[in-house]
Amino acid sequence: IREAAPLLETPQVLSERVYRAVLQMLAQGSLRRGATLRISVLSKALGVSPTPVREALARLAATGLITHEARKGYRISSPLTAGQIRELMDARRLIEVAAIDHACRFGGEPFRAELATALAAQEAAVNRLHSATPANRSERAALEWRVLEADLHFHQVIFDHTHNRFIRFMADALNAQLHRVRQSAEQGLFDDLQALAEHKTILEAVMTGDGSTARDTMVHHMNLVEQRSAADLERAEAGKPPAREGGDRPGGVP
Repeated sequence: IREAAPLLETPQVLSERVYRAVLQMLAQGSLRRGATLRISVLSKALGVSPTPVREALARLAATGLITHEARKGYRISSPLTAGQIRELMDARRLIEVAAIDHACRFGGEPFRAELATALAAQEAAVNRLHSATPANRSERAALEWRVLEADLHFHQVIFDHTHNRFIRFMADALNAQLHRVRQSAEQGLFDDLQALAEHKTILEAVMTGDGSTARDTMVHHMNLVEQRSAADLERAEAGKPPAREGGDRPGGVP
């Protein structure tokens, strides 16, 4: 573990808190690619017993973020290839578009209100990131993590209001893979403003009550995310620094 482990927040069940802490370390690059994840080491770093760590790692293995081999333990999965990212985004388009269609039809006013609240929280997190002057990489990574969580929560609101538990299950698996996209590039977060603007467009479409327009805006958003993710991976493989907002777009924020 290259950096200090994140502090565990108290409101969550312990295994859930450990899961999110390990997920945060994976997304921020605190754990090296291909590294073996030792339960005893993580248990000590997070200040918990081995049992919740074991439960969290088993759950992460189910998402593909880490792998488990008999007698060898857990290891961080290899980065996604360009082809795998295309497959992931194709799957995500199918689920996201169907989800927003269902949410628009069945979510009603509670869906619209909660989505607006989620967007406001995302905008606040983005503003904090851009107004802060973090003293070190760890502090900036923590701010970026809050932006990423707020971004994912915006999409989660859509899934929650489909009123279809199986759509939510499939979305959970794909959400974890989005962290793996960030692992593949290892470039940090640089497209938060563009992602926020796209989410605003989605909310505007939802507020009109026009499901067709909402579907179109989601397709457009997913297409742009795929373009940014592909560009980000290409830059990482070429050893180039990420492009900033306003220039050639890297990506990874859903």
